[in-house]
Amino acid sequence: MIVLSAQFMIMLDASIVTVALPDIQHHLGFSASGVQAVVTAYNVAFGGALILGGRVGDLFGRRRLFVLGMVGFALSSLLCGLSVDAAMLVTCRVLQGLSAAAIAPTALALLADAFPEGAARARAMSRFGIATVLGFVGGLVFSGLLVDSFGWQSVFYVTVPVGALMAVLVPRLVAPSPVAARRGRLDVLGAVLITVGVALVVVAPTRASAQGWTSPQCVVPLAAGLGVLALFVVVEHRHPDPLVRLGLFRSGLLRAANVVTLASGLLSGSAYLLVTLYLQEVMGRTPVQAGLIVAPIGLVNVIWGVFLGRLIPRIGLAASLAGAPVCAGLLVALVASQVAVAQNLVLFGLALFPMGMATLATTVSSTIAATAGVTPREQGLAAGVRQTSFQLGIALGVAVLLSLASSRTSALEGKGIAHVQALTAGYRTAMYVLAALVIAAGVVTFAEVRNHSRALAST
Repeated sequence: MIVLSAQFMIMLDASIVTVALPDIQHHLGFSASGVQAVVTAYNVAFGGALILGGRVGDLFGRRRLFVLGMVGFALSSLLCGLSVDAAMLVTCRVLQGLSAAAIAPTALALLADAFPEGAARARAMSRFGIATVLGFVGGLVFSGLLVDSFGWQSVFYVTVPVGALMAVLVPRLVAPSPVAARRGRLDVLGAVLITVGVALVVVAPTRASAQGWTSPQCVVPLAAGLGVLALFVVVEHRHPDPLVRLGLFRSGLLRAANVVTLASGLLSGSAYLLVTLYLQEVMGRTPVQAGLIVAPIGLVNVIWGVFLGRLIPRIGLAASLAGAPVCAGLLVALVASQVAVAQNLVLFGLALFPMGMATLATTVSSTIAATAGVTPREQGLAAGVRQTSFQLGIALGVAVLLSLASSRTSALEGKGIAHVQALTAGYRTAMYVLAALVIAAGVVTFAEVRNHSRALAST
């Protein structure tokens, strides 16, 4: 429950701030484009430091780092709510993202420590997947209600008591991992390179959404990030005690798991956001009403997630890993086909349920696969890689698909199409592209898993 609460809190924070941005801009004096830094600062710090956080937990103690992360998250969230100007809020969001990067991979590694690989871990990871999806959807659902009732500060204050309570309970209820107690030497150069490289790759799509994909603001950080990551691979290959053991990625199952994790980030970050924007901007619903339409998906997923923990071991992890994203993509396409100017909300809401169930299945199967076959001493590293893939999927999905929807809308309006019809077509196109990307991830995963199975059979 401690680990699930931590994951829920982190994913809640990843989505809950979005609705509060207009109020934050008004009260703290952000410019219309500058207010996006509130989201970007968190995402870049979080995404950039995830692998480092996972490896530090492996070397110096997962429970210790988890508690420090919780304390940091609670304090930085409190300071975010107390911010008096733009600079203070952005700085505190960076600290909040770094704290989350300490929590997320160690939380998943602690869960892998506590449950042996097999049916027990599958059930535990299904709960972890529930917390991931519920947290992100919960942020979209409750953000409008919180902002309307208590002001923009409340979206930060809501996580303070959770973080403080977890910091108190963890030392009393969670046993330290015997592996985590083993101290090691930190590869400082590798830590700097991986953090800077991933941060630059994460920030590129956020710049693209505002400046365009061919703009220097997007191309320069993307190229620099890929260059730094290439240098990181060279350094790690030669280092006697690398931050990331590159041999870990020889596992076809692990590579496939991270492809599906990227797809689950695309789904979790973009599908629900596109749906809520469609409900508000086309169907004329308030943020609170849109949230209430989406909310039942989370309730159904709680029940569905319990069955997933038992179903995936019976179906087989490889089949679930390849099949879940294909099903999810097809169901996203089904929802996209229902996006229209005049739509029955009951029918539209019913179409969301299977999409949400397939999204959860994608998240759970990829989470189980990301920790399968990994030695206990590298669970934090594997968790950090998994969380980085997921975060990158969210960042890319939001930037690419919202930019695509906007471009499609503008192009149709340029041809004389009415605004609401052009807006609808933009969201529909973005959802069809999302569906195609997720299905492609399933196809790639099928090929990777098949090759992995053949390699195992030959040995």
